[in-house]
Amino acid sequence: MNEFDLKLEDVTVLFGDYEVVSNSSVAFPAGQASLVIGKAGSGKSTLLKAAAGLVVPEHGRVLFAGSDLARMSHTENMAFRRASSFVFQDSALWANQSIYNNLNLPLAVHEPGLPKNQADARIKEVVRRVGYNEGLAFRPAELSSGEQKLISLARALVLDPVLIYLDEPDASLDEEAVERVLEILKECKRARKTIIIVSHNTRLIAELADFICVIADGKVVSSGPADQVAQVLGGELLKRIRLVRERDAATHAADPAIGEAIDEESGGA
Repeated sequence: MNEFDLKLEDVTVLFGDYEVVSNSSVAFPAGQASLVIGKAGSGKSTLLKAAAGLVVPEHGRVLFAGSDLARMSHTENMAFRRASSFVFQDSALWANQSIYNNLNLPLAVHEPGLPKNQADARIKEVVRRVGYNEGLAFRPAELSSGEQKLISLARALVLDPVLIYLDEPDASLDEEAVERVLEILKECKRARKTIIIVSHNTRLIAELADFICVIADGKVVSSGPADQVAQVLGGELLKRIRLVRERDAATHAADPAIGEAIDEESGGA
């Protein structure tokens, strides 16, 4: 198993007596972007939270680098939290604290000895990357839902994690912000980070997906390389993926230097 592989084995998650996720298994490849797709209410977000260790399965295991998330020691769990981050669908910002404190929280927990000037520089850099131009003294309630989502993404990036979970990262964003988020996630792909995204946006899936996991009625019904799964699903998603692949191939052919630069950044993949 690769150092950063993530694997779910026969995972079942209950809410009361209801099985939100049922006996599901999937192995998310390291260093790639995986998209979890399915209809509303199919269990996508719960599967993502189980994969992140935010929800403990009733049955089954979630393994990261071969270790069961539910049975990690405190030290192992802190190392996992340092290496991973989560962008929630509703942003989940700390309501009674400033935007600065929300962004500084991961640094305070995982790098408590970091000098303030270095923390300030990290925070300034992540808000620049996500395109947030308002003040850091505001509280989340003073921001639009789109701005809150951008801050949630900035918080997820501040520790430069190797594993990033995102639940509907384009929700509440205008077109310009979606483009910026898409470019950030492409940068993460080129850096060979492991990205797991819940989305129903066919363009986002087509632009990012190396691997697709399909969930229906709480069960993983298909998973594998994006081209193969899209071929089975057909429809608009297959058309989108083909267009993206054709565009990328044309870009490489038109300017080999661009292709070489992209291949070098992505480790030659």
